[in-house]
Amino acid sequence: MKDAELNQISMTMLSQAGKAKKNIQEALVVMEQSEADADRVAEYLGNAHEALVEAHKAQNRAIKHSDTLTYSLLFTHAQDTLMNTEEGLFLVQHFIKIINNKLK
Repeated sequence: MKDAELNQISMTMLSQAGKAKKNIQEALVVMEQSEADADRVAEYLGNAHEALVEAHKAQNRAIKHSDTLTYSLLFTHAQDTLMNTEEGLFLVQHFIKIINNKLK
């Protein structure tokens, strides 16, 4: 895989992870409201999930060539950003479940 292609994949990963993070943040803003709209929260989190799926698809295109990849700081950064954003989504989803269980 050429460096330019790996850079493009990395930028796709960063862009999609950024979209996911923005959606997670929007969901949290809605959740902060006294009359939180569960449907809007679910929509934002669904959008975040979809963006992360797209980021993973891009990452998988690079991983298929792992035997010939050279080290790329940009790709490493993209993978780190993707993993951190996934963790954010995971935590928000589980905190919602915890809160909902406590309210029952």
